[in-house]
Amino acid sequence: MQNSDSRLWPFSSQMRIVATPFILVGLLLVFSMLRALTGWPGKESETTVLLGILLLSLLPILLSLVDAIIDRGGVVEYRGVKFDFSKVSSGAVASLTVPPNIGVSGQAVTDSSTTQILDALRQATACKVVIIDLEDGQAWWETRLLVLLAGAVRLRRPEILVFIGKDGGLGGCFQGWGDASKLLRSLLQAHPQYPLCYHKALAAARQWEMVEPSAAGIDPPQPVWMLPGLATQHQWMAFDSNTGLPNPLLAEQYFANELGNEVENKEPPKKISLSRLEELFRPVLYKDSLDESWSAERQIEAFFAFDFDYIAVTQNTRYNSLVSRVTLLNSIVKQHIRQH
Repeated sequence: MQNSDSRLWPFSSQMRIVATPFILVGLLLVFSMLRALTGWPGKESETTVLLGILLLSLLPILLSLVDAIIDRGGVVEYRGVKFDFSKVSSGAVASLTVPPNIGVSGQAVTDSSTTQILDALRQATACKVVIIDLEDGQAWWETRLLVLLAGAVRLRRPEILVFIGKDGGLGGCFQGWGDASKLLRSLLQAHPQYPLCYHKALAAARQWEMVEPSAAGIDPPQPVWMLPGLATQHQWMAFDSNTGLPNPLLAEQYFANELGNEVENKEPPKKISLSRLEELFRPVLYKDSLDESWSAERQIEAFFAFDFDYIAVTQNTRYNSLVSRVTLLNSIVKQHIRQH
């Protein structure tokens, strides 16, 4: 189903019915006035003009019909190659939009607020693709994106991050997608504290991985061999008090806490605007897309020009989905085989 902002006829069906006779009557009045005042059109062109008026009055109905065809899935054909957009939804990779700043907006992370981040991280790490909506450049801080990327790389999910934002006054515009591991490497270089906090968090979490869990509600004693530092300062984070099991996101919780102490509480937040996104990730960001508003020729040419695994599908620059190139290619080949 199309977004209402991208439909050719964005109004209700009732408005369509009302608009048609109003347009017809309005154009006929203009026709009559022009003829009375200027004598145009003449008798030889009168039929053509009246036919044009009739077609224009039917425009709301025609636009609604095109919207209905698109909703059912349109087929683009160029030089014998069919590109069936009804297959796009089946080939699209399931995705999730991550809450701004992974659940803690507008304030620096503290010991207690790190738990709020865990819910967003759990949801994100269950998906192959997540969407980061930068909105107007105020929604995401570098430190929060860094925590998300660290978890994605360690847990191997999500593999891909798609960035959208408000561009030219229009929200949800596609800005690019990237591989989580490449994005993490780039972002770690943006501030001297980022890699220090990252490796401290990993080292602290690995120490607790060596500790056997106890029963629910009972925290294991701190081993004598544990090195003083991040691991010993936040022992309560290491295990789930309800189950007694290890915290699977301990490294990310430590990382968020350390970034809060060493960066967020000491400096103004580094927000990610569209220009900052480009500065941080230009070499590793895939910005090409295939827009459904393009001509058939341009869509087919763009599809075969791409040489990466996924294709971002947009509608008038607004992000729709990320589609496996292999899935779409298989669909095209199957259609071609059936035709021959």
